[in-house]
Amino acid sequence: MVAQKSQKEALKRWKQLCETIQNFSTVNTAETKAEQMERISRARKDYAYFVEYYFPHYCTDSETGKVIPSAKHHIEAAKKILRKRSLKAVFKWARGQAKSTHMDVMIPMWLMAQKRREINVMVLVGKSEDAACTLLGDIQAELQYNKRYTHDFGTKYNAGAWQDGEFVTSDGVAFFARGRGQSPRGLRYRNRRPDYIVIDDLDDDELVESPARVNKLFDWLRSALFGTLDGGRGRLIMVGNLIAKNSVLAKWCDIKSVHVTRVNIYDNKGNVSWASKWTQGEVRDIEMVVGYRAFQKEYMNNPIIEGAVFKNEWIRWGKRPTWNKFSEIILYIDPSFKGSTKNDFKAAKLWGKAGK
Repeated sequence: MVAQKSQKEALKRWKQLCETIQNFSTVNTAETKAEQMERISRARKDYAYFVEYYFPHYCTDSETGKVIPSAKHHIEAAKKILRKRSLKAVFKWARGQAKSTHMDVMIPMWLMAQKRREINVMVLVGKSEDAACTLLGDIQAELQYNKRYTHDFGTKYNAGAWQDGEFVTSDGVAFFARGRGQSPRGLRYRNRRPDYIVIDDLDDDELVESPARVNKLFDWLRSALFGTLDGGRGRLIMVGNLIAKNSVLAKWCDIKSVHVTRVNIYDNKGNVSWASKWTQGEVRDIEMVVGYRAFQKEYMNNPIIEGAVFKNEWIRWGKRPTWNKFSEIILYIDPSFKGSTKNDFKAAKLWGKAGK
């Protein structure tokens, strides 16, 4: 349940969201039944189209009014989740990649829109119960006030409230919010157990400083929380960026059967991963403001421990003399051959003495 002192602010935010959803999700009353059915059929197959049509309030640039298309990784993730009903996965995406919006709202609603029933009980896990309830409010707002979704798939909201951490739809889909470490035992709706669990940004800077706390929370994830699924059946998804090598997300990634998708703000070729939203210039500005170390952690899934490595500002760059100017050259290679997670970096260092 949302704490009383923050409940007023959370409720104000939620009402503003509901108003925005209503204003954007207008319905074309002049369309034919055939046109509506064609749209529904396409939306069930085409996730990018589903997002663009039913969630214009998320997909429209507030300054230009232009539609921001879903990125390739959004579409691939949705297809993977729909295709595999017992998926255990980590979507290790950089900040600004709309992780929560897709995993907590759009993809669950896409699963609900399918002909075959794809979701019965959803559990949303946050850093705290208050945070989880607030996240749960976003999907309740859509189910209650999105006129386009209601027009095509029927009235969904029935009873309950996100402030209390649970609500149910008219066709019997139940939604629950839980904080990290909170007991989920016995969680079910009627005869159905959870079959879509999403863990949203579980780690934080304070938690990862304590290996004992990380281990305890990881044990809770793979025992108590995983145990709420029906014998492991169902989708259990973790989303977040890698803020530390010692983190719950990192440990979940290490399990061989867990599907891991990594998306940095730059792809392997140096291009912006979500180019329809961020320009190269905007990303460079972000890097300049937050600094090298924070940028690597928050946007490149590359946490760097201060003091454990050379600081970037210590490195001085210069033009290399031509190779024939060197009288001595030494190459040292650290192969990093051990199987430990602490030995996962290989290094090669080349020294040269120019002149005699």
